[in-house]
Amino acid sequence: ACWGSNDEGQAPPAGVEGEFVAISAGTFHSLALRADGSVACWGAEQDVDDDILHDDDINFEQAPPDGVEGDFVAIAAGSDHSLALRR
Repeated sequence: ACWGSNDEGQAPPAGVEGEFVAISAGTFHSLALRADGSVACWGAEQDVDDDILHDDDINFEQAPPDGVEGDFVAIAAGSDHSLALRR
């Protein structure tokens, strides 16, 4: 369950499936760790060129970037970054 501001898509969109065991929220994005060790991500992606968040920067299908794979056991979301600890 989520509540509060969702103006940047911080709350999980409908259709995010999984048995979640941990969650973490950054300023404009959120993460959830699934029991199988995968991570779901959603929220806003900030334009690093102008440091201004635009409506079209919201991405509800974010995932760890290509090449960041693993069986994760912990997650953390910072203001502008995310971390995941591999098993």
